[in-house]
Amino acid sequence: AGTMGSAIAAAFLDAGMHVTLVEQTAAKLSAGYALLSDLYERQVKSGRLDPAARDARLATVKATLHYEDLASCQLIVEAVFEELQVKLDVLHKLASVAGPQTIIATNTSYLDVDVIAAAHTYPENVCGLHFFSPANVMKLLEIVDAERTSPTTLATILAVAKRLKKVPIVARNAFGFIGNRIYSAYRRQAEFLMEEGASPYDIDSAMEAFGFAMGPFAVAD
Repeated sequence: AGTMGSAIAAAFLDAGMHVTLVEQTAAKLSAGYALLSDLYERQVKSGRLDPAARDARLATVKATLHYEDLASCQLIVEAVFEELQVKLDVLHKLASVAGPQTIIATNTSYLDVDVIAAAHTYPENVCGLHFFSPANVMKLLEIVDAERTSPTTLATILAVAKRLKKVPIVARNAFGFIGNRIYSAYRRQAEFLMEEGASPYDIDSAMEAFGFAMGPFAVAD
């Protein structure tokens, strides 16, 4: 229920789905729920959402510390931080509660989805579902079709993406998939320019003049 997890939860709530939010500690769960509440409160204050709609969405959130509460879920999105062993540990826990039809999607930016899927009893039910931040706003959604992802899993996730009003792009399992593979090459060249004497400000200014909303160093910051 961190920054990414709470925003992903909002994306599903906005699509009219029920969400079970899982965290490790009561403090983190409370903080995650507060992020979600604040997100909707800002929308109410700006006039984009009425209070009744906010209350209806928050009423469909179940906040819990127990993986067992995911047993009835049809789709589980893992959104822990970008460290392989942490994600593998989560997958092992999910494997003990997820049913044979439950789809598990990993929200990884760069990690090997095949390795993550291998930690699950039903690797054919696992795929990548890479949201871009903020997940409830950004339209692009990379769907990673891993080596053992079944056609049923892929078709279901594409249908979910449509319901979320996202633009789904199917990618094969490769370092950085599509968006971040491009970004890593772009960022590498920007760092070469800096090593050759250009300041981060100069590089960012040039990229913004070219048409980017932000330069690479402002994005990283």
